[in-house]
Amino acid sequence: MKSGSRFLGVDDSSHEKFEDEKTSLIGVTYRGAEFIEDVRKVEVKIDGGDATEKIIELYNNAEASEIAAVVLDGISFAGLNVVDLEKLSGEIEVPVVAVTTSRPDREKFYEALKIVGNEEGFWSLEDPVELELEEGKVFLQFAGCTEKEAKEIVQKSTLQGLTPECVRVADMIGRIV
Repeated sequence: MKSGSRFLGVDDSSHEKFEDEKTSLIGVTYRGAEFIEDVRKVEVKIDGGDATEKIIELYNNAEASEIAAVVLDGISFAGLNVVDLEKLSGEIEVPVVAVTTSRPDREKFYEALKIVGNEEGFWSLEDPVELELEEGKVFLQFAGCTEKEAKEIVQKSTLQGLTPECVRVADMIGRIV
């Protein structure tokens, strides 16, 4: 992957679990880990099933061209609105990498998904792989690329700490919208 590749980072905004029906997904296009090129927002259902489609919408509406990969803050947004990584990558035809700072508890997550009725397809998700960064471990799930490429995407998009810049900035913006 060339230096200065563009990454679309996605995170959700805050919401009140039992009060809000929707929240925002924030998409930030970054050139590598250097600078922001675009910021977009779409609405997504709390505990719904539309996160994959909404990320496709963010990708399609991004002003920056030639996005090399989409980097997600985990596989679940707006509560338990789970992204289908394979479908997302297939639709947009670029790699998708979900990054978390703690190893997901798959059994506990599945039980929570059953409560809201979003468990379909869950067990087809691959177990997260571990990546050691300078400041600690992160866990990745990915589609549309190899494990080696997924790790390279995270390394190239992370300036410092454990969070890729595009996701870190999407999180910051999500806290205020």
